[in-house]
Amino acid sequence: MIAFISGLLKYKSPNCVVVDVHGVGYRLFVPLTTFYELPDAGQSVALNVHTHVKQDGINLFGFYTSEERDIFQLL
Repeated sequence: MIAFISGLLKYKSPNCVVVDVHGVGYRLFVPLTTFYELPDAGQSVALNVHTHVKQDGINLFGFYTSEERDIFQLL
């Protein structure tokens, strides 16, 4: 399970980001509260991650704070 990710922010939109970690781009879905805290593309970023595994794929959800991630997991 991926719990934390840090690297260069390659792309950001209101619903997802791509973080480059040593040449591998990870797409993470993010809430608007996290989106507004993100730096510009090309800057370093660190996000708390919730990994969601289901039958047809693996989705990563990124959060600026661990508290946001914990609330998401409770839902």
